Amino acid sequence: MKQFTGKTLLMSLLVGIVLCLLPYAMSEAHLPEITRMVIFAGAAMSLNLLVGATGLLSLGHGLFIGLGAYVVAISTIRFGMSYWAGAGLALAVSVPVSLLTALISLRARHLFFGLLTLAIGQIAFVFIVSNYNLTGGDDGLVGVTVPTWLGNGAAQYRFAVVVTIVVCVVLLKLVASPFGALLGAVRDNADRVASLGGNPKRYEVAVFVMAGALGSLFGVVLAGVDGSVDPHLFSWVTSAMLLMMIALGGRSAFLGPVLGTLVLEVPRTYVQAHSSNSDLVVGTLVILCALLFPEGVGPKIKALLSRLFGAQRFMGEAVPSSQKEVEGQR
Repeated sequence: MKQFTGKTLLMSLLVGIVLCLLPYAMSEAHLPEITRMVIFAGAAMSLNLLVGATGLLSLGHGLFIGLGAYVVAISTIRFGMSYWAGAGLALAVSVPVSLLTALISLRARHLFFGLLTLAIGQIAFVFIVSNYNLTGGDDGLVGVTVPTWLGNGAAQYRFAVVVTIVVCVVLLKLVASPFGALLGAVRDNADRVASLGGNPKRYEVAVFVMAGALGSLFGVVLAGVDGSVDPHLFSWVTSAMLLMMIALGGRSAFLGPVLGTLVLEVPRTYVQAHSSNSDLVVGTLVILCALLFPEGVGPKIKALLSRLFGAQRFMGEAVPSSQKEVEGQR
């Protein structure tokens, strides 16, 4: 089982500090796009807790991002609450919603599990666009109340970076724990875990709730950064984009979703600024990555770094999968 050491924590903090200093080295005009990349990279990592760590292919993770964003927006715009009160309410609401979604979706397996999560997400999307008085309907909501210190691009960027780094540290600690080893075992052979006396469904429900709460957290951050919310956060397009980030980066690498976000969003942003054919270019890039790196970019980079520097710990597997580790917990 991978160990979470002080060196890993220090490396995470150093990366966070370097990223926080990035606004001093670039134009503030580019910060909004980079901030969104950071937020969606973190959201993709929360989804990879299901896809990579537990083997649950969820097609409805946009539900939780939209939930976090809309609870904050509605509570601040419609009910005059502060941003932090709305954020706390969003995280509180995300737990029962995640639990209910898990209990419904996990009645099915594999493809039908994914279809159930997709259906639940689309039901939420229809509810949002159909309730204009509460949610703003197709137009969304504008004017989220945020703290005064969050009023400029640099502060918003650093806020997103800090939240993402904290979540990364929590996830690193989680996947290095005995619970993380059990998630890997459930992913690899749920029947084996059951035969050893474990309850795979219990672990799947628990990790689904964790992933949903973390997804809602990034929805909260997104609402604070944008100052507005859009119903398309709930749509299948958002969920598909997060899955594409994981696939491009590699679900087996811890930082795979981050790499996938860079591979997908950096070219799209650059091409969009110079051409109207950004979708064509990005689509071609995705096809090439799928053909050249079927397991994602992350495992290739991990193997290269391992050969050059022995740097496998930080880019290690999302969750250990050894059955011996599970048996050792008994």
